[in-house]
Amino acid sequence: MRGFCHIGVIRAIERLGIQVDEVVGTSMGAVVGALWAAGLDSQRIEAVATEISLKQYFRLNLLKFLVRGYRHASVYKGRAFHDLLRRWLPQPNFAALPRPFFCNALSLTRGASRFFGLPDADTVPVADAVYASACLPTIFEPIAIDGDHYVDGGMTEVLALRLAKARAADLVLAVDLTHRDPHVAVPFHASLPHILFQTYEVMGQALNEHNLHRYVDERTVLCKPKVSHLGLLDMPPVADVIRIGEQEAMEVLSTHPLVRYRCNPEVVAAIERQVPRPRDHVQLEVDPNACIHCGICAATCATQGFAAVPFGSVVRKLHNYECTRDQACERNCPTGAIRLANL
Repeated sequence: MRGFCHIGVIRAIERLGIQVDEVVGTSMGAVVGALWAAGLDSQRIEAVATEISLKQYFRLNLLKFLVRGYRHASVYKGRAFHDLLRRWLPQPNFAALPRPFFCNALSLTRGASRFFGLPDADTVPVADAVYASACLPTIFEPIAIDGDHYVDGGMTEVLALRLAKARAADLVLAVDLTHRDPHVAVPFHASLPHILFQTYEVMGQALNEHNLHRYVDERTVLCKPKVSHLGLLDMPPVADVIRIGEQEAMEVLSTHPLVRYRCNPEVVAAIERQVPRPRDHVQLEVDPNACIHCGICAATCATQGFAAVPFGSVVRKLHNYECTRDQACERNCPTGAIRLANL
């Protein structure tokens, strides 16, 4: 449900008057992105989001568990969620969408991603492709498309930057929901959903680290809404989650040099008073009393923000404008000596 903050990002884009040519999404980003590409504005997408509830869309497959046990494919039923997508996304193929849209899902038989919307996969019903992209394994039943079975594209690519780069975009506005404070421990619960979701989240962070290192460049504007306090199946008020995404996007888009000039100047002038500093760089801080000069930060950082030295300061750039914002240095520091600011 963290994906609801994508609606807030869309609302910020609408307020700032930024023109977006194509939409690429993964998982809940595919759900929200497809609705946007279908012509719905942020208000109407919010109306769709309010229809989703844990009670209606996350019903346990108790009967099938009783009959088939662990041979069954999922914990929850996916039919209601799939029916919702069919109702709001009735397009028989991707050409029927007003705006170009792409999403990715993982093939369980080939072990490779399929990118729906590209010429070899654009005749699939949009709702089926979006369900495939958002089908969290063991949570919803995998969907069969063209003789193959697909699950959530976020299992291999939490953020679909590879596809966005393949489209040769002049500018990519990327929304990354993997932000998490590595200094705050998540309480352990001895339950199947908790263990599964925590595993998915940690795995997603590790995968996204490599993804960001490889694809974030001078044409990428990265927005990281702070939603780590929300559990994957929590049901907070939709408006609250949307507000998180909107606030983060307004601050990032109105201050980043690559996109600021594309914004409505009157809106930017009003936003500036709420933003303490431009959000296009990351501040690197190291506690000298905690640092053991192990060199892991220097080996991990993709932008040479740290130096591997036996003594003294390890920070090369107090203000790192090239930082990919993957938080790998902070997360992998064995003593917790690193703190990143202005994320």
